[in-house]
Amino acid sequence: MRTIAMLALMATAMVSAVLPGGANGGKTNSTNVTAIIHDTDGTGALLRMRSDGYNGSGQATYTSNSSGSTSLGSTILNGEWELSFQNQSVRTLRITPNDAAGAQPAGPPASYYWQGTHSGSRCFDQNGNTVPLENILTSSGNCKLGVNFNSAGTLYKLLMSPFPFNGPGDGTPVCPSIGCPATGLATVTCNKVNNGTCVSWTILPNTSAPNANVANLYRYAPQGRTITWVYIGQYYQSFRIDLTNP
Repeated sequence: MRTIAMLALMATAMVSAVLPGGANGGKTNSTNVTAIIHDTDGTGALLRMRSDGYNGSGQATYTSNSSGSTSLGSTILNGEWELSFQNQSVRTLRITPNDAAGAQPAGPPASYYWQGTHSGSRCFDQNGNTVPLENILTSSGNCKLGVNFNSAGTLYKLLMSPFPFNGPGDGTPVCPSIGCPATGLATVTCNKVNNGTCVSWTILPNTSAPNANVANLYRYAPQGRTITWVYIGQYYQSFRIDLTNP
């Protein structure tokens, strides 16, 4: 039987993916970044994805650190932001996967998650190619925000994206006969440019796009060595994330 850690590693294989079209020459480019996960939006309303309040009030800071097999990672890997938790339970992420957008199956409970938890954001051009976060000098509203988490031994994915899945290793969705429904999008805004490269970003839902604040929920269904995600339903998602390098 596969362990939770093994399932999480397989299901988040996107962490080691290279950019489409060989944009990075097959090399892995990783930069540690500081992430601030906020608990409220600009009006003071609680967000559905929130911090653990570990080192702040109304927000918390996440930075990369490791000790043996235990680690917390906040990096920009090949142009995509990755936040990952491994073999530790001190730091968590508050996730709300059960705020149904209409009549939907029951989702996992809202809780502070760390097992199998991995969040990431990536932006795309009109052809579906990755636009590295460092190259966004103003803003892009064609971005994804996804989060994987383990609840009661099942691995789930809550995803807002212009595509159900995108990139090597992301896996294959199992959708209804009419296809998986479209979701909302995320907007990544550059706050500071240094030597022609963005070094500070804010990630928010794209409220100007269709299906604003709506994400698809999937559950991981292992089929041999195939990464397969089965569509469950649509649920509301909201977040406010700041990133800085360093």
